[in-house]
Amino acid sequence: MLAGLLFALALARAAPSIGWLDSGNLVASAFWLGIAHPPGEPGWLAPARVAQLLPIGDLAFRCTLLSAACVAACAWPLCSMVRTLGGSRRSEYLAGALALVGTSAQLQAVRAEVYGLTLLLLLLALAAVLRWGGLRASASLAFLLGLGAGVHPLLCAAAAPALLVARFLRGGFGRRDVIAGAVAGLSGFAVYAWLPLRALARPERAWGSPDSPARFLDVLLARTFARNFGDAAEATSLLDNLGVVLQVGVLGLLPLWVVLAGFALRRSAAPPVRILAIVWPLWWLGNALTVLTQNKVFASNPDLHGYLVVGVAALVPLAVVGVETLGGARRAVEAALWMGCALLLWGSGSADRSGNHLARRYATELSAQLPPGAVLMTSGNDAAFAWLHLQGVERRRADLIVVHRVLLGHSQEERRLAGPLADVGLTWQPGLRSAPTEHLAGLRRPFYLELREPELPALADGRLLRHGLVAGWRGVPGVAPPEPPSLVALREGTLAELASPVAARDAQAALVRGYYSELWGTP
Repeated sequence: MLAGLLFALALARAAPSIGWLDSGNLVASAFWLGIAHPPGEPGWLAPARVAQLLPIGDLAFRCTLLSAACVAACAWPLCSMVRTLGGSRRSEYLAGALALVGTSAQLQAVRAEVYGLTLLLLLLALAAVLRWGGLRASASLAFLLGLGAGVHPLLCAAAAPALLVARFLRGGFGRRDVIAGAVAGLSGFAVYAWLPLRALARPERAWGSPDSPARFLDVLLARTFARNFGDAAEATSLLDNLGVVLQVGVLGLLPLWVVLAGFALRRSAAPPVRILAIVWPLWWLGNALTVLTQNKVFASNPDLHGYLVVGVAALVPLAVVGVETLGGARRAVEAALWMGCALLLWGSGSADRSGNHLARRYATELSAQLPPGAVLMTSGNDAAFAWLHLQGVERRRADLIVVHRVLLGHSQEERRLAGPLADVGLTWQPGLRSAPTEHLAGLRRPFYLELREPELPALADGRLLRHGLVAGWRGVPGVAPPEPPSLVALREGTLAELASPVAARDAQAALVRGYYSELWGTP
């Protein structure tokens, strides 16, 4: 029943279509049975493609239903862990509500992303170790970890040490467990056979072209992806990132869960209670370390919350068992926690994506009034990933040659675009990414660019002219006449929409609006 209620809650708040960040890329990759951005996510793409067969909403919404179902299904391992720890049925419901109603978990239930499925697989693995022990636990743990690595290998690698320690502490660990674990783990990880197979079948849809051992490893470790998207000089310091991680943990009531878990340990020395109390710090430390070296650590980033909710959710079953030790104060504390859940539901607007078409509209309006056959260069991954879906799946503006600046370092983009670009007199070269306005002399088509700061001088001296949300290259006769009033209104309307009440619940929309308002000089 709890899972059904959680699913209904997510369904009511689900995004109606593609969202910001990786959503468009994931949905398009599932549709084409291709390979998504590194590390490839084959364990997510297969069930997402099945979800896309559902006769409801658009393809992206159907993938969001998969996220909602995965987050709702997490109620089962959470309740199972509470029972294993000796908690009551009332505590089972409280654990599921506390862990899955919070903003961080709900954010992963209302958008097409991999974190809901990753959370489910890791909680299932932890529940299996605590409940069963023996050979069955070893095989289940290894299989679920292997399968989870096919969805999000970094998060699963971070959780693996804690899970292995838990299995060892559960006792009865011998050679047969090692053999069964190896076979089961490899069976789960075999989902990665998807990568070379799909690279051969659809090379233009296979990110990283992992059709050789070296390229396969490159995709799995996301090496080229990391270099192409992040400059070390732009990355925040480890200390700054640690501060954000701790801040998110405090806002997620992590100190409260730690204190309540201490009460559970004080009451019971049963093996599952003791084991979870020992291994959870290792679990959370590994989880936090996954993000400390990244350059996307800011408190409003939904991906950051996707990482950290895994670490927090694992402790909640022990915390609610601790509530049962509070004697006369138990009912008051339970009532306060249920009230907190209700307040989160009422006030967690950031987890509400219902009616939110902002990413789709923003990306679509980049192409407003572009002449047929024009070249459009997107600059940020929000627009690039949305266009992978809009043009690659829905065939919107199929007449355009859409070049994604942030993807120019990847082989599949060269495969997709080298021919069309050569046809219009544009040579595929590294400088096209860093300084596109300096490499357009031979272009035989109208060219439009989603601006970055380095292109502002070209806008100031007239080489580029405003054209809605993009700038037109003036170096070709007849290209980018003075901006008509309709495109001025479109730009102002788009920026106003990005500040609407719907956008107020969408941190990424605020970031996009802030950037464009500053860049275009629009209040």
